[in-house]
Amino acid sequence: MRLALDEQIFAVQRYGGISRLFYEKARAFATNGTLGVDLEALDAPIVNEYVLRDADLVSRLQVRAAAGPYKALAHYFTRVRKQSPVDVVHNTFYLPRGLSEHRGAKRVVTIYDMIPELMPKTRRRLDFLTRKHAYLHQADHVVCISNSARDDLLSIYPDIEVPVTIAYPGVSEAFHPKVPPVPELPAPYILHVGNRRHYKDGMTLLKAFVAIAGEFPSLKLVLVGGGPLSQEERGLIAQAELPSGSVSQYSLPDSQVPSAYAHALMTIFPSRYEGFGLPAVEAMAAGSPLILANTSSLPEVGGDAAGYFPPGDHATLARLIAELLDDEHRRVSMTMLGFQQAKKFTWTGYAQANAEAYTKVLG
Repeated sequence: MRLALDEQIFAVQRYGGISRLFYEKARAFATNGTLGVDLEALDAPIVNEYVLRDADLVSRLQVRAAAGPYKALAHYFTRVRKQSPVDVVHNTFYLPRGLSEHRGAKRVVTIYDMIPELMPKTRRRLDFLTRKHAYLHQADHVVCISNSARDDLLSIYPDIEVPVTIAYPGVSEAFHPKVPPVPELPAPYILHVGNRRHYKDGMTLLKAFVAIAGEFPSLKLVLVGGGPLSQEERGLIAQAELPSGSVSQYSLPDSQVPSAYAHALMTIFPSRYEGFGLPAVEAMAAGSPLILANTSSLPEVGGDAAGYFPPGDHATLARLIAELLDDEHRRVSMTMLGFQQAKKFTWTGYAQANAEAYTKVLG
């Protein structure tokens, strides 16, 4: 079958979860002929580094580096695209322009989460330009990245009548335990990866760390990504009179993130809502014991391999961290369970589930 993606998310995100999903799926379709999906070229300027660093996919999609997101979006909104016949169009985001392209093809849309609808205060500028509801009502098939995302979708839009497929994202083979440590990371440490603001709830983790810091004086909290420490975070650290270097933020290249997971005593993901929660799978694949907030899709992802605490409950989280630090046998057991749980999530499986959705929509 002939599949058309669009460059929406590749024009907006240099890195990021949604663009990673479509990059991995496009890569799987381009390299695995047994999936039976032939990609239409994009022929567009983009900013996405996942695609731009993949020479084979650059050639296959006929893309090139844009001067920046605004230039890439301007091209997307104004161009006249020469379109060859395609069977299915799968839009990568919800900007209005995408609703008018590839008329006559079957239309598939992915729902990643319902965060803008459930948590309006977290909306970014781009969210105010999107037309998710219009995409849903023009869709012939909907793909959700978890059962939790599907349930939230149907609770907010109960009038959706088209079929819904669950396609779990995967984890890269780069995430495994046999990698050397990152020299600049202090040991021993517990780890958080990604954004910490708003619903990501990094303050709950920081409060929990403050609560146990006196009991474990050599322990460090390492924050990878998410930007420098905020004024609120710095204020809490100063108020707690933590020793210098107890909490550190690092911006690591992608190549070093697996090492950060692999050598952490544990990884904590306190987010109050996730459509899937890819860092949780990455942590398990790299061999890190895992603690998750018991909410949305996270129990679906972590299964029996992770420990759980009520979202926002820093006291319970502090107790779980302390118990796990004192129990090496349990940490080893969680690592073994995590390896098995992470094997359930592969990019080939993700691409296969999407290909099956296309087959269904073609009847």
